Amino acid sequence: MRSLKFSILGLVTLLVVACTAPIMQVESQPFPDDTQKLTMDQLQDAIIKAASSREWTVKKISTGKLMATYAPRDHVAKVEIDFSQQEFSILYVDSTNLKYSGGTIHKNYNRWVNNLKVDIEREVAAAVAAAS
Repeated sequence: MRSLKFSILGLVTLLVVACTAPIMQVESQPFPDDTQKLTMDQLQDAIIKAASSREWTVKKISTGKLMATYAPRDHVAKVEIDFSQQEFSILYVDSTNLKYSGGTIHKNYNRWVNNLKVDIEREVAAAVAAAS
């Protein structure tokens, strides 16, 4: 009976660990070439458009700094988006119901952040093309 309890406890622990991964931080990700053609306001608009298309809620903190929140179902992920005309970063701030613990988090968070990164790159590239 005792070994059955330990086996079940081990299985539950394995399942919880399998759902988590090291937290993804997008740091100093370079923008596409010719981004210097855009003003900081144009960059901000492109980033907000990219985030909003994935249902992130975005608030301006200051020039070059945005706070974005994604809240599907009963989960919440909050990130800070720092940007200049050369690069951007997406940094973890807080979360709810995503099993954050000491640098690991539910793997869905990493997928959401990666999608946001790709969409920002795509939207900024489109803004650069439109400005040319």
